[in-house]
Amino acid sequence: MLTLQELLNFKTDLFKNSRVKLVRHLDTRKEYREVIKDREKLLYHQATPRNDIFKDCDYIISFIGDERCKAILFGVFKVYGREERENDFYYSLVEEKGFEGLIGRVVIDWGNNARAWHQWYNQTKEIIQILPAGYIGSFPGLLQFVLDSSELQKIISNSEANADWKHHLSAVNGIYLILDENTGSQYIGSASGKHGIWQRWSVYAKNWHGGNLELKKLFDKDAAYNKNLRYSVLQALPSNVTQDEIVKIENLYKQKLGSRAHGLNCN
Repeated sequence: MLTLQELLNFKTDLFKNSRVKLVRHLDTRKEYREVIKDREKLLYHQATPRNDIFKDCDYIISFIGDERCKAILFGVFKVYGREERENDFYYSLVEEKGFEGLIGRVVIDWGNNARAWHQWYNQTKEIIQILPAGYIGSFPGLLQFVLDSSELQKIISNSEANADWKHHLSAVNGIYLILDENTGSQYIGSASGKHGIWQRWSVYAKNWHGGNLELKKLFDKDAAYNKNLRYSVLQALPSNVTQDEIVKIENLYKQKLGSRAHGLNCN
């Protein structure tokens, strides 16, 4: 069993004679990938606790809570000082360099006392897993996610790190939605054949328009237009559904959502 303390103490001597706390941030309303999207908000939340919990600390080692009692390394921060405010405290925290290869990859068992979101470093934490680079979070279910373009590209480019995403998206055919958050316009598409939705979305991850004329027009005007696009699955279909049946279901969604008249579908 490799522990967090063994790994970090092998890598650096920063913590050997320092006062260090472990911190686990958890928002039960959001998936891991949603929590880490707004890094600046998370850093501000960390720096402004309601209680004076870091007053005796030299460093804090931060984690993001994941399923069950897991925690994924978020960063290592030096505590440079604090000021007391009306309703909380503000700590001056500066992230330490040299841990980039471990952030988002080291997964520890936080332990049974998950409610204790800050603990001293001397409480030994077992490393459950060291993830391959590019992990975005566990797969939540076929109808339970919306990916932005950066997340889509990340899971396609790092399929080993996101093996559960690849497994589930490759296993089914389906009807999918591409939403333009800038205008509200929608594109309805279908994926079928070998590797299902994964294969189709792999094409989008390369050029973003996937050969679709209306989407291509958007990228002709703005090569970075993918920042506005969101990807989700509307309906999963078993592998024994015929191509004709898939087209009928796809056309029904286009009719229901008006993606021909007011969206990005040409046919």
